[in-house]
Amino acid sequence: MNEPAEFRQNLLEAVDYGLMVLGERVRQAIYDRIEKSHGLKREEIHEKLDVFHEALASALGVGAKPVERLIARNLYQRLGLNFTSRDNWTIVDYVEHAKRTAGAG
Repeated sequence: MNEPAEFRQNLLEAVDYGLMVLGERVRQAIYDRIEKSHGLKREEIHEKLDVFHEALASALGVGAKPVERLIARNLYQRLGLNFTSRDNWTIVDYVEHAKRTAGAG
């Protein structure tokens, strides 16, 4: 992926925000688990969104969907885009849509 650094930064901050709803300790535990079990560092999330999605689903089960939606809503807000929740979308779909809409990818 070749998106601008500003988009990557907004995405990482949105992920931090979305996971923070679970609390700082849980957020850090999720980052640690994702790195250990999937080899995915926080800074690489934008490159491997599908892996992040799978890791989040593995860690949170059905709780991953509302967290992904919260991350997406925050990302859209940071980019000045209107957010529409879609039942069948994952974080991958939301981010791809945001890239296209914001002209960042």
